[in-house]
Amino acid sequence: MTDRPGSVALVTDSTAGIERLTPQIHCAVVPLTLDIDGALYKEGASLSAPDFYRLLEVAGSPPVTLPPEVEEFVAVYEPLLAENESVLSIHLSGELSRTVDRAREAAGRLGAGDRIAVLDSRLAGAALGLLCLEAQARLRLGDSLAGTREALERIIAGIRVYFSVYSLDFLYLGGRLDRVGVPGSRVAEDRPILSLEDGKLVLVERVIGETTRVDRMVELVAAEFGETEPLTGAVTHAGRRGQAAAARLEELLGGEGGRVEIAFSLPLGPVLCAHTGFDVCGIAVFPSRLSAAGR
Repeated sequence: MTDRPGSVALVTDSTAGIERLTPQIHCAVVPLTLDIDGALYKEGASLSAPDFYRLLEVAGSPPVTLPPEVEEFVAVYEPLLAENESVLSIHLSGELSRTVDRAREAAGRLGAGDRIAVLDSRLAGAALGLLCLEAQARLRLGDSLAGTREALERIIAGIRVYFSVYSLDFLYLGGRLDRVGVPGSRVAEDRPILSLEDGKLVLVERVIGETTRVDRMVELVAAEFGETEPLTGAVTHAGRRGQAAAARLEELLGGEGGRVEIAFSLPLGPVLCAHTGFDVCGIAVFPSRLSAAGR
């Protein structure tokens, strides 16, 4: 959102987790819904991450996640269009959710033309949150809607996401990961490491042990970007083990002598956690040269 007439309003969905960054960012958030044993909850609005973790422990069946209704987007867009020149709406990967489709349908229903720009981030979670922060920074610097969108597309092409889960079962059950072609070992100490490629979840490899999964993600970042390029990043976590692993990941990459500027470290939201399970840790990083912060 914005309080400047003639400006560009910013919208995202609740999977970005940016409502926990207030007042660092000013953005309208459209919540996704979770169905837990027949009860419906709006992510963030009626269900916080800690509350969800408690519910998941006693749930009788896997949670079901639902995209926002078109009417929910319309209700957000209408007042923003009345107060602003245009709207930039950035959302969870269309490969993982129909959220971005619903946003586009709402924009079409309002007949707003190019006043509403809907962007499929092809990202999720902390990476989506980073993109929203970057969008706000550019808009505050006076960049146009078109210029901001072009800059965000460059970041999307350059960002890398690595995260580790305790079990792939939730991803399999939710249909977010194909069981075919799973590499590596399958023992109890497995710590699968995944990534996002063009918006789709892919299994990178399996490693053994808590320490190893953190070290391996650090190695993957170095393999992708080299050892010296300054990076901007964000860390995410879920569960006690995940939080401890994320703290070590942040220390190794963003601590003293580290080259990653960590924008934030936040718990994984309920919708994404419903598909990953507990004890998740991960990082999203992109070259700082692509950021408006260097201007």
